[in-house]
Amino acid sequence: MDFLGTVADLIILNLLFILCSLPIVTFGAAYSAKYYVAMKKVRGEDSGTIVPFFKAFKRNFKQSTIVWIIMLIAFSIIGLDWQWIIYNGWGNTPLLYKIGIIAFTIFALLMTITIFPTIARYEMKTTELFKAALIFVIIRFIPLILILALMIGSVIGCLWYAQWFPLIYVFTSTTITYFLCVVFIKQFDKLEKNQAEKLKALKESVEYDPETDAAGNISLAAGKKDVKELEKELDKPVEPEDKSGNKLTRFLRSEKKKLKGLTAKQKALYFAQYYLPGTILIILLIAAIGWYGFDVYKDKMRVLGGGLINCYISDEGRDYATSGFLSWGGYAKNRTAAVLDAEDLNFSSDSEYEGKYLEVALRASILTGTYDYLIMREDAVYNYSTPDYFQDMSQLVNMENFTEDDFYYYVATEEEKSRNSQGISFRDIFNGGDDEDEDRPVPLALKLTDEIEGKLGLDEQYNYYIAFAYSTSSNGNNDYLKFIEYLFGKC
Repeated sequence: MDFLGTVADLIILNLLFILCSLPIVTFGAAYSAKYYVAMKKVRGEDSGTIVPFFKAFKRNFKQSTIVWIIMLIAFSIIGLDWQWIIYNGWGNTPLLYKIGIIAFTIFALLMTITIFPTIARYEMKTTELFKAALIFVIIRFIPLILILALMIGSVIGCLWYAQWFPLIYVFTSTTITYFLCVVFIKQFDKLEKNQAEKLKALKESVEYDPETDAAGNISLAAGKKDVKELEKELDKPVEPEDKSGNKLTRFLRSEKKKLKGLTAKQKALYFAQYYLPGTILIILLIAAIGWYGFDVYKDKMRVLGGGLINCYISDEGRDYATSGFLSWGGYAKNRTAAVLDAEDLNFSSDSEYEGKYLEVALRASILTGTYDYLIMREDAVYNYSTPDYFQDMSQLVNMENFTEDDFYYYVATEEEKSRNSQGISFRDIFNGGDDEDEDRPVPLALKLTDEIEGKLGLDEQYNYYIAFAYSTSSNGNNDYLKFIEYLFGKC
């Protein structure tokens, strides 16, 4: 329960940090306040979460904001350097310059990670803070670089699996906060223990003059932990721990000791503060596992998911394409199918920005399996059908069962050939990068008949096509063939 309570508090802290960082300029104060409270939680010190966070936020606001503005200036310079490298070309940039900017970027990120927790722990001048943070980075470089890699990986994970963003963020942010606190606490405790021992040795020497300085010649960097506290911790007797019995009996014994002498009201308050966060966390974890488990189950049970571009089908047409197909195909009752309105892709603008947005949206939708097939109006087929997105129909159906006019054929332009030769497309991944027949027309979409258009409830004044995305499922192409046979009566 102690562990779960700590995790629950770290989750709350990360949410507070996000909310208080939204104005951007307050990032430094929020980051500092988060680690002020988080280190206390990881140490096992009894303290609140929300109230201490805002007290630390207010106390360190001025210095944290100054430091953050300095770091923002540094990151702006780094951004301009990277922009120049991208503009100039990676291969055309001198090696020494590339190594320098990579090293500068890494150290700037690590300095940002370490400097704000240092503000939370000690009172220093700003220049001393940067020196202390740099020394900290050098001393703890290996664990910090591993944590930085975890941070970068979490960002990539959140972007790549956008539908799982809440769970990924909660898990990774809490893990990162915990491990950073462990690194900070270990180093801070080592420093403070050394300072306390030096202070004790100094007091026992003839050179000690209590009137010159509260800590003699040892200042602890004007630490927020004063000398008296250090001396108390150093001289505190260590009580022998009763290790008899198993973990459960030791836990119960410890709880009885804590509750001894408390009133009913105090006991109720203790349970509310100590057990309630862990209980809430367990409920949230069960809810998250249930939510995402159901999401995974639904995805696994889905046979096909389709989309519409520049067209709309009737409710009867939707039933025909989903439950009608599942019943015809003999699928089990728990299997599902869907036809989504691809409204985000439903525009035909010549704007360069919107064109790029469409390409990214379409790639992401197909890559994440949102659409197994797309039904497109004739004008949309010409705009969106490329071998990067859709399968060659000749590899799906028997071409002899259809006429040449039944297909939309894609022919690559010289510009597209040049662009494809410089990168990797879905076609390269699924077809092994075979460009032998790159110049041949590729049948990418199959024209719907008037009968099919009527069953789907499509506007009869236009022609419509269906195209299929590359399938990563072991049974994907078999389901595609079944759907084609269901629609056309042949495949």
